[in-house]
Amino acid sequence: MQRYMQSFTLNRIKPKTTVIIILALGLYSLPGRAGEVITRERFVSLALQENLDSKVAAARVSSARATAGSFLLPAPMVGFTQMRVQDDVAAGFEVSQSLPFPSRISHDRSARQIEVDARIAAQRSSEREVDAQARLLYFQIWQRQERVSLLQEKKRAVEQHIKLATAGARSDSFQKIHVIKAESELDLLENEVLQATQEAREIQIEAARFVNLDTLVFKPVATEMPLTTLPRELDLVTPLQLEVPKLELAVLRAREREANSARFPDLNLRYRETDGTKMSPRTSELMIGITLPFLFFWEADSVSERATSDRFIAELRLQQEQKNFAAERALLLSRAYAFQKQLEQIRERLLPRAEKRLRLVHNLAPRDLEILQDHRETMELIPDLKLKALEIRGQYEAVVADLKKYESRSEK
Repeated sequence: MQRYMQSFTLNRIKPKTTVIIILALGLYSLPGRAGEVITRERFVSLALQENLDSKVAAARVSSARATAGSFLLPAPMVGFTQMRVQDDVAAGFEVSQSLPFPSRISHDRSARQIEVDARIAAQRSSEREVDAQARLLYFQIWQRQERVSLLQEKKRAVEQHIKLATAGARSDSFQKIHVIKAESELDLLENEVLQATQEAREIQIEAARFVNLDTLVFKPVATEMPLTTLPRELDLVTPLQLEVPKLELAVLRAREREANSARFPDLNLRYRETDGTKMSPRTSELMIGITLPFLFFWEADSVSERATSDRFIAELRLQQEQKNFAAERALLLSRAYAFQKQLEQIRERLLPRAEKRLRLVHNLAPRDLEILQDHRETMELIPDLKLKALEIRGQYEAVVADLKKYESRSEK
């Protein structure tokens, strides 16, 4: 009977339902499904594997490597001829090949090989930026979660204060006004909780887009992590972002040398063979010729001047980027140190004082409005300080993420 019921149950399941179940099981196996805790290392690994910018950078490296081994050689030409002399027909063929000046070939090949190095540097730079952005996104997921928790903590503190104030407000109109005001602000605080919850969901959607996963499935929950360490100034001297324009400048220098070689002649080879007829013998012809670019010197000069201008512009851009990087590095480090000091001030001074004040206020009976107001301010002070510290840490982590984009060494 049990076997019959199992068979009957399976037969009742429609094929469409079966497909939905299989898809649901497949979605459930995805990393970071709704409500699942995911580590920062796992999230960063997903970003490096699935981020579209990283994939595009890798594809550009493959494309550059595919063309790096080729030579600047035009394709040979093969032709067939037919010559008619009265009633006789003579067939023949012709083969020709053009050979650029050797320096043009070597400089073009050198430029293509440097382009491969530039693409590899761009890929490494992209991976570094994706890594830094992924770490910041993970922190922001935790930050949004923590903000919801702190707002709820503040809400509970206000609710507790309202209960205490209500007990003594039955015969005091001023205390009744105080309670009404606190209740109104409690409703506003509820709106803040709703807004913070929405922001937490939005950062989850942004994280799913960043790692190229389904936003309906990828809803990660982050865990608290220690304060990110600032990169050493020694590791910010030669950032990967400056390697790319340096290599691109090297490519333009090779292209400039190639353009200067346009003044030199190219070699043309041609071989022609024609069958004999009654009126003419069998013939074969070999021709070696060279181009004369100096006759139209203005064209070669134009190509060379354009290549020189491109190289000069690239040099100016590299200098500008180096100066911009030096200024941005100094600015970011200055901000990071300032945020560190503010966090230290809150954690080591303000929060301990607020906790001591909270212990003292619990021993006071709310006899008048002034004590009642002090009680409320003290109850809200600790979550407010934690929210302020969370905001400052978010600014600090954003600055560190920007610095880590320029870090030259790989993170251990």
